[in-house]
Amino acid sequence: MNRWFLPLVVALVFCLPLTAQAQQEVTWEVLAQVKLAKADNKFVPKFEAPVEQLKGQEIQIKGFMMPLEQAAQQQHFILSANPVQNCFYCLPGGPETLVEVRTDRPIDFSYDPITIAGRLELLSDDPMGMYYRLANARAVR
Repeated sequence: MNRWFLPLVVALVFCLPLTAQAQQEVTWEVLAQVKLAKADNKFVPKFEAPVEQLKGQEIQIKGFMMPLEQAAQQQHFILSANPVQNCFYCLPGGPETLVEVRTDRPIDFSYDPITIAGRLELLSDDPMGMYYRLANARAVR
């Protein structure tokens, strides 16, 4: 039994960092690579190749929480590239600077920037005009 202990520890030390790096850190500049295209008498987002490659992938992104409910913890909120200044009803940028976030567990509200990880969904016909959603999201510490 002892002869397997050292190889197991070595394998864990080298394999755990690989699983932690499986989530790609994405910048807002990458998500800004989207244009509007007219289709069926409406405008829809046309995502460029770097964004299309992220579809369905586990990513991390850093931003500012815009709560959708008045609660100390949030499970459904908007993550923004820019901080919300004085007006919670004024959007701080266009749809390419916002990500809808849905978490499995509540996250504490914060005015400070937070890093969120989750599976990126590209939204081409969202009724609220959103381009991006992070599903199964969680806060990264």
